[in-house]
Amino acid sequence: MQSSRNVPIEELLRSAEEREETGDALGAEALLGRVISLKPEFSLAWYRRGMLRLFEQEAYEEALADLRRAEELGVEHLGIPVSQLHYLHGECLFGLGRFEEADARLQQGLLGEQDEVLRAEIYYRRAECADELERPEALREALLGFLAHKAAFLDSGGEGEQVERAETRLAELSSGR
Repeated sequence: MQSSRNVPIEELLRSAEEREETGDALGAEALLGRVISLKPEFSLAWYRRGMLRLFEQEAYEEALADLRRAEELGVEHLGIPVSQLHYLHGECLFGLGRFEEADARLQQGLLGEQDEVLRAEIYYRRAECADELERPEALREALLGFLAHKAAFLDSGGEGEQVERAETRLAELSSGR
């Protein structure tokens, strides 16, 4: 058996991706951890482990720490826009119930973001933050932002239920409920 020091980083990353695709999130996380221990300055490994911890495990604190490290190391050279990191940080903070901070990071994610689907996702989460923070005007603004991108959101496989919830909530706000 080869020691992990002799296994190329690319092979470990490929194996981690295969494990994630088969539903083995813990195995994928362990392999990404090996990559990080071998090459701690490798921002892609931190980023991918943060995404895995966020979306597969809902381990928000751990995901946030990994994504912060990826941000410190830089991910732009990998083709990952800074707005994506802001969005992911916002997701982590929302999961931790830190709605004020989440909203601030999500707002940063909107700056310069051209991808309509990501914009829709950011607006939707901002609406949830505004609802939690009981800010009706911010809620209205975020819902309108989300609905402005609903076609792209739905075309990308987004859930129609989210659109319906947003439309219903906006109607409630408009009627004063």
